Amino acid sequence: MPRTLARRSVHQLPAAALLAIATSGLAFAGPSRALTATPAPDPVSEQVFAVGFGKIAEVYLDPVDFDRLGMDGLKGLAGIDSAVTVERASTTVRLYVSGALAAEYGIAGPTDAGGWAALTTRVIDRARLYSPALAKATPERLYQVVFDGVTADLDGYSRYTGVQRATNERAQREGYGGIGITLDIVNGRTLVHEVMPHSPADRAGLAEGDQLLAIDGELTGRVSNADLRERLRGPTGTLITLTTARDGGAPRKLLLRRERVVPNTVTYSLSGDVGIVKLDRFNATTASGLRGAVVAMRQSAGTALHGMVLDLRGNPGGLLDQAVAVADLFIRRGRIISTEGRNPESRQRFDANPDDVLEGLPLVVLVDGRSASSAEVVASALQDSGRAVVVGASSYGKGSVQTVTRLPNDGELFLTWSRIYTPAGYTLHRQGVQPTVCTSRAGQTDPEALLSDLREGRLRPAQIASWRSKAADDETALNSLRETCPWKEHEPELDLKVAKRLLAEPGLYQRAVAMAVVNTVAER
Repeated sequence: MPRTLARRSVHQLPAAALLAIATSGLAFAGPSRALTATPAPDPVSEQVFAVGFGKIAEVYLDPVDFDRLGMDGLKGLAGIDSAVTVERASTTVRLYVSGALAAEYGIAGPTDAGGWAALTTRVIDRARLYSPALAKATPERLYQVVFDGVTADLDGYSRYTGVQRATNERAQREGYGGIGITLDIVNGRTLVHEVMPHSPADRAGLAEGDQLLAIDGELTGRVSNADLRERLRGPTGTLITLTTARDGGAPRKLLLRRERVVPNTVTYSLSGDVGIVKLDRFNATTASGLRGAVVAMRQSAGTALHGMVLDLRGNPGGLLDQAVAVADLFIRRGRIISTEGRNPESRQRFDANPDDVLEGLPLVVLVDGRSASSAEVVASALQDSGRAVVVGASSYGKGSVQTVTRLPNDGELFLTWSRIYTPAGYTLHRQGVQPTVCTSRAGQTDPEALLSDLREGRLRPAQIASWRSKAADDETALNSLRETCPWKEHEPELDLKVAKRLLAEPGLYQRAVAMAVVNTVAER
C-alpha cells in the first residue's frame, strides 16, 4: 500500500501545495522530499473531459456511474507512469506518487459528469508536477489513457480516438479537401496509385502510374508517406502545384484547386447477365454511388440483366443513414430497421420509400464473418422483407449504433447509444445475420450440393426463428444459432457461384426468398 505522509501545518507546505489549496478547496498531505516539482508542461483542457463525460452521461445505452468510470479513467495514468496511483478513500480521491500522498480531493457525485471532469483535470495537473513521465506526456496522450480507462467500463464499441486518427476517420466518412488521388511508394519513387473519376486530378489528366516529383516545389523523396497525404489535403478552394512525370518523360507542372473528395466505396462489374456490386464500407456517398452503379449496369446490359449480387463480405460498416438509404434503394415498403436506447432520440423507426432501383429484379446478398454493423443492417432488411436471398456465412453480430462526438481538441468519442432491431424483430447484437444458403460448413465446396437442402426442402426457417427469439437472453439458443452457419475462411468464388445459380433458376430463387421470410420475433 502507498504510505501516507504526516500532515503538516499550512505554513510548512511548499508553495505549490498552497496554490492547490487556494484554487481547489482540497485537503492536502504534503509531498515527501523525494517528490521534486518539474517545469509546468502543456496543460490539459478541462473542457475536453467536460464535453466527453457529459456526453457519456447523456447518451450512453445504459445509466452510468462516474464513481466507477471516473476512478478507472484516473487509474489510466499509471499506464504512463507506474509510480502514479489514484485511490478512493470514502468521500475523497487520493493521489500518490512513488508511494507518497501528493494530494487529496473531495469526490464528485456519481452522476456529476462536470464535477468529475474538473476533478480529473486537477488530479492530472497535480500529478504532472511530480511525475516527469506525466510532465513529458502530451495532453493528447493523457486524454487517451483517461478516456481508454473510462470507455473500458462501457462496451467494446465505445472508444476515444485521438486527433490524428479521428481526422483520418472523418475524412473516410465525410470526405476532405483534396485532389482525388492515392499514392504508392515503389522503389523510392512516389507513384499515383488511383485517380478518382471527375476529381481535380482526373480533370488535370493525371493517371495511374504517373510519378509525383514535388508538391508545391518540395521534392516528394524528402517527405514521409503520412506527410505526403497531409500536403495533398487542405481547405476546399485552395490551390496546389504538383510536379509530375510520365513514363520517364520530362517533368510538368500542374496547378489544381482542391475540392471535397469522398473516398469511393462502390465498385461494380457485369458477369454475363448478372451485375456484381461490391461495397467496401458505408460513407457519405455510398448510397448515391450504389444507385449510380446500378443505373450504369442496367444501361450497359439492357434487358439482358437478370439479377444482381450485392457483395458485403468484409464490409465493417459505417454510417447508419447510408445503410438505411442503401436498403431503401431496393425495398418498396415496410420497415428497414428500428433502434432502441436510453436517450429518447435514440429510439427511431426507418421505413422504406416506394421505389426500387432494380425494379424487382432478383437480388442476392453475400455476407461473411467480417460483415458488420451497417452491412448487417442492409443484409437483414433485404432478407426479412423478402427482397433478397442472403448467401455466405453468419455475419459478425455488431448490432449497436454509436454516436460520434467531436471533442474540443478535435478527437472523437464513440458511444453506443442504441441497439438495432431488424424488420423481423430480432436484435443483430451477437446474433448477426444468418444466411438462407450457408456456404461455410466443413467439407462443402460444390455449389450444387450447397443448394440441395433448399432444392429438397430441408431448410429449417422455423427453428432459426425460434433460436432468434431466445438468443438475446439464452446462451444455448445463441450458440445453436451461430453454429448453424459458422464463419470460416473458404474459397470466395464459392459464394459467387451459388449466387449465380440462384439467379439462373427463378423457381429456386423464389423458394429461397420464401424460406427467409418468417414470422416476426417481436413487434417494434
